Amino acid sequence: MGAIRKENVTGLIFAGGRATRMGGANKALLQMNSRPLIAWVADCLGPQTSRLVISANRDPESFRAFSPYVVHDRTENFPGPLAALDAAYASGFIQTEWVLTAPCDAPWLPADLVERFSEAEELALHDGRNPKAFVAQTSGHYQSAVACVRTECLGLAKASIDADERRLRFWYKTLGAEAVSFPDESAFANLNTHEELEAASRDGKIFFAHS
Repeated sequence: MGAIRKENVTGLIFAGGRATRMGGANKALLQMNSRPLIAWVADCLGPQTSRLVISANRDPESFRAFSPYVVHDRTENFPGPLAALDAAYASGFIQTEWVLTAPCDAPWLPADLVERFSEAEELALHDGRNPKAFVAQTSGHYQSAVACVRTECLGLAKASIDADERRLRFWYKTLGAEAVSFPDESAFANLNTHEELEAASRDGKIFFAHS
């Protein structure tokens, strides 16, 4: 039996970005259908994981409504999700072998993320492989912010930041991560602008399924 199962997975939500296309707003707290975006993601990850950790660089008290475990980048200038991995690792909040990551602006993520990553791990172990990470993929495209990675690997994120290599996809490639296919690409849609947020509130997921 593999190790990826609810009791051995911590959820980590990326909510510490600049949100430049939102005019610098604290995107995670913007509302879709009268609920903060992060609430939708927390509702998805919460039942799949043993604990939720939130990476937030602004207004940490607002995020404690969703989890008491809030971390802040240890590096300056918003270097991105790798900084969130580094901060979460250094915090001591993660007590599990695996971490499931997700962005704060993807309100329709699948409810079977851990299940599918677990199935991928079982298959890999059966074939004699023991990957350090699994990354979601839709229609041949990596959804790099949605992944399941061994906690021990988070300690390697700082070295990539220091080397000025901050791309998640590249980092996962160095870990030898394996892709896990998901059928519904629209489930991974990110809301990057105020216009997209308004459309999502008005039309729901169908807007992105046909855009």
